[in-house]
Amino acid sequence: MKGRTWKVGFSFGLGLAIAYSSGMIAITPVDAQALSGLLPKNAIAPTQINNLKDMTSDFDGFVPKKLQESESPMGSNRAIIGEDQRLPMTSRAYPWSTIGKIVMIGKDGEEYSCTGTLIGKSLVLTNAHCVYEKDKLFQKMFFLPNLVNGRLRTKVDVASVTRVFAGTNRPDIHAADDWAILSLDKPLGEKYGFLKWRSVPLALLQRYKNRLAVAGYSGDYPDPKAFQELGAGRSMTAGVHLKCSVLGEREGMLVHDCDTNPGASGSALITKIDGVYQIVGLHAAGRKDRNGRGIENYAVRIGRIEADLNKK
Repeated sequence: MKGRTWKVGFSFGLGLAIAYSSGMIAITPVDAQALSGLLPKNAIAPTQINNLKDMTSDFDGFVPKKLQESESPMGSNRAIIGEDQRLPMTSRAYPWSTIGKIVMIGKDGEEYSCTGTLIGKSLVLTNAHCVYEKDKLFQKMFFLPNLVNGRLRTKVDVASVTRVFAGTNRPDIHAADDWAILSLDKPLGEKYGFLKWRSVPLALLQRYKNRLAVAGYSGDYPDPKAFQELGAGRSMTAGVHLKCSVLGEREGMLVHDCDTNPGASGSALITKIDGVYQIVGLHAAGRKDRNGRGIENYAVRIGRIEADLNKK
């Protein structure tokens, strides 16, 4: 399958811009055979809307009565493999239940994936670069909630994306607006719950050192050799980095140190504030040096999303 990449047009100064030239945002191609049995055959093409009022919205967060809360994405089992600080997200508890895999089908029939988080009964937050093929919406998009080892709690819980409201259709140019809200054809949030978001000042976020978590369906994770019980393979279980931090800000985006790789685009930066799990940022991009080693990761600020919504 083909890999799709976008170069990010940050202007951090000459030295950083040169170092960043090898870094790309990528949508990871998925294993079509592994997902073919889950995706609906007759999905409609999503439409783009320009006003959130056209979507039913409730951003207060919701924990279903039948779901327990858990701070651990693995229940009672935890492990760190080498320098990779990610753990497999095998928990069905809240807030991990709100996180899912987004699958997009391009004009060429190839399948690609990103990560999204339920923020309403039928709304999902992700990146704008995950929903556009060049400057046009992918012809089909699906959301698979709480996918663990390639399995859903119920097969019929796969939802089709019907409408898209995005911060920009040129995230390669307007990286700080690289967000999108997807409307689903099923109210999955009633079953899986959904998170609220909160705009937190940078100075306060930096005080939440080692208090953030990011979960994403990266194309390199989990390694089936390290996690033999996760036989579905890479990108079929989310990897979670616990206890990561926001380090600062560049060009209107948050800088964070949470472990991510292609496929984790659209992952929410989650923390617990006043006893409630909340989204405080949206992972969008990473920067690598010439040797491919990660330097920094970048996230869209929630305040930026709220400002855009108020304008639109």
